[in-house]
Amino acid sequence: MNCFVMAIAIAAFEPQSESPWLSGGIAAALFPRTHLAVSVNPASAGLLDGTAVSASASRPFGFRDLDRTAIAGGSSTDKYAFAGLISYSGRNGYGEATVTGGAAAALHRGIVVGVSMSCHRIQIEGFGSGTAASTDIGLIARPFKGLFFGGAVRGLYSSALTETGMGAVPRTVSGAVGVCPVSGVTVSAGAAVHQYSGEEYSIVTSVEPYHGVSLSFFLLTPPVRMGMGLHVSISTVSMQYGYATHPELAGGHAISLAYGSARFHPEPIQTADRQNEEEPPDFPININTATEEELVTIPGIGPSKASIIRNYIESFGPLQSIDHMIDIPGIGTTTLENLRPYLTVQ
Repeated sequence: MNCFVMAIAIAAFEPQSESPWLSGGIAAALFPRTHLAVSVNPASAGLLDGTAVSASASRPFGFRDLDRTAIAGGSSTDKYAFAGLISYSGRNGYGEATVTGGAAAALHRGIVVGVSMSCHRIQIEGFGSGTAASTDIGLIARPFKGLFFGGAVRGLYSSALTETGMGAVPRTVSGAVGVCPVSGVTVSAGAAVHQYSGEEYSIVTSVEPYHGVSLSFFLLTPPVRMGMGLHVSISTVSMQYGYATHPELAGGHAISLAYGSARFHPEPIQTADRQNEEEPPDFPININTATEEELVTIPGIGPSKASIIRNYIESFGPLQSIDHMIDIPGIGTTTLENLRPYLTVQ
């Protein structure tokens, strides 16, 4: 039984994440790329406009030479977002599986809250198995363009896997702050307090040198761990690769694939002088020729949704009617009615 308890502890402290982009912890989840980010902060689902699915695999995983796979998906409406995740790691008689469902809501302009519930099962050949449940909560706020704050409590509630009383998910309280100084560049820093392993600090930066290609670098301590990630996106398909180092463990490789329209494009910091310099276009504007910069001047359309609209028109051709916007991922009936006064078809 002691070995079984130790295995549970090992599972809780595994350093490899479900996604190559999330090795930087809470600081990385502030700028999510896929719905795999709900494993770190359930509020991240509310930042991804549209619908998508993603899958990842990594090895070695944590303190054991394990294989890990995960699949996640989600969709958003005008106000709410929903996501689900299934992950499994195991090899040589050890197996750990988690099923997670989460939801996020925009409570106020610039504030998103999320909650997720998970079912965990660990099985070790010769020692038995255990099943438990846990609940996580999270929040992401954008007080003004380009500045982001995030916080999460992992294991807010966690039932015990064994008679020892040890929870399936040791409680972790984390927070992060991030900034998007210019388009395509993000920098974030985070801190977490783990129930058993203590404090952890992280710094993550991401740069997009070319459209659809992003590079990320992260640093975590203690102990000092470093890593990098590559994200390549072509239309509705994206790929991520990540490599993470550890002073005492073998380096970890991870790769993921995603398909769908869900994207998050943080807006850069906009000073008062810059806001005064920019004048909105005369409405209504032609939806078929409008640039992303023109679309984001319309109330209710952010950079993410503007990119989805442009990609849809470029892929499927000009719209014949404003009513056809309902076919664009992330555009619901309410959103369509709100956009009508600002758009036309020519």
